[in-house]
Amino acid sequence: MKSLRARLLLAATLVLLVFMLLAGAALEQAFRSSAQQVQQDKMQALIYAMLAAADAGDNDVLSISANDLPDPRLGRVQSGLSALIFDAKGNVIWRSSNFEGPVPQLPAPEVGGSKFIEYDDQFALSYGVRWAVDSGPHPLAKPRRYTMAVIEDKTPYRTQLGVFRRTLWIGLGVAAAALLLLQLLVLRWGLAPLQRLATELRRVESGEQASIQSTYPDELMPLAAGLNTMIQSERSQQSRYRNALDDLAHSLKTPLAVLRGVVDDKSFDAALRERVRDPAGRIQEIADHQLRKAATAGRRSFSEPVRLRPLAEKIAGALSKVYADKQPEFSFVIGATLRARADEGDLYEMLGNLMDNAGKWCRKHIRIKAHYAERKLQICVEDDGPGFPDDADKLLQRGMRADSLTPGQGIGLGAVAEMVRAYDGSIALGRSELGGGKVEVALSV
Repeated sequence: MKSLRARLLLAATLVLLVFMLLAGAALEQAFRSSAQQVQQDKMQALIYAMLAAADAGDNDVLSISANDLPDPRLGRVQSGLSALIFDAKGNVIWRSSNFEGPVPQLPAPEVGGSKFIEYDDQFALSYGVRWAVDSGPHPLAKPRRYTMAVIEDKTPYRTQLGVFRRTLWIGLGVAAAALLLLQLLVLRWGLAPLQRLATELRRVESGEQASIQSTYPDELMPLAAGLNTMIQSERSQQSRYRNALDDLAHSLKTPLAVLRGVVDDKSFDAALRERVRDPAGRIQEIADHQLRKAATAGRRSFSEPVRLRPLAEKIAGALSKVYADKQPEFSFVIGATLRARADEGDLYEMLGNLMDNAGKWCRKHIRIKAHYAERKLQICVEDDGPGFPDDADKLLQRGMRADSLTPGQGIGLGAVAEMVRAYDGSIALGRSELGGGKVEVALSV
């Protein structure tokens, strides 16, 4: 993930998602516990009401009259609420008229204590009672132990829990969406200076402005200042290189002229002239090569982009005059708006060497193609000549002399290879669809 905004937004989304899930689970559990406590309190209150309505009667068996039921649901079938009274041995001595099904195994809590149990489909609450009658025609000689139980269906509880869960997660979802939108706006506002800085850098690269000029937050000002220093240093360094090369060329011009004068002056001994001729020519060749190599600007991030098609058409016009006897036909597969961020002199020399080589060996047709692919400038020059020799790769080796190779193409390719390496590029020789040679160059510009 290359976008800083996307990385921050993804991280914030994940954190918010985890927080919302944990918060939702905690709130749901809290509501569930609260609802169960309410249910227990409600059933406990019903137990107390049953105690108030209970009576041992004449047969000394604790029961509740149908007319004294504390909750009318205890007398309605399928109301979801029923009640039981157990004796000390766990036998049912009274049940509400609407009780159906098998009697559940409920615990017998201690006197005054209660046990709340949650089953799959029901809640149950049992309560321990000690019942004593010390008045009336048949007073009890000994208090008796009972267990009162209330059983209620979980359907209302589940309905309430479902409504709460649905409301909770809808609310959390809306809150999460609102927070994400707010986070996106905050990120956009916070990263706006970086976006402005990137825009200014693109304008500097395209030549629309000379340096970074806007004011940025304190955290970015050192970066902006450093970029301005780097831009200025790159441009001034290139200028110094060119000036130094000019000085060097002028410095070498005089001694080389003297040596050439000695070689051409017939008043000197012929043997001496022959001994000087080859070293003088070699010095001239080495000086030209090294000056050309050092003059190559190489890849420049903040140089002004150069349009390729006008440059290629200009070279083609010059070569049409040089090789007028062939009347070469040039075809261009280059977009009118294609630009390369490289030194114009380097591109001129590179294309010039390749097109001159093609013009020298072509029969009639020369094709020049250029486009961007895989973030590199791809240049291809083809001709319909005899093509490259079998050992064509030697033409690209450093120090290889063209006149020592098999007759055929090759002039200028060594110089082009040197320049391509200065641009962290690659060069390959092959066979063209036109029938002749093909030179493919890839430059990191």
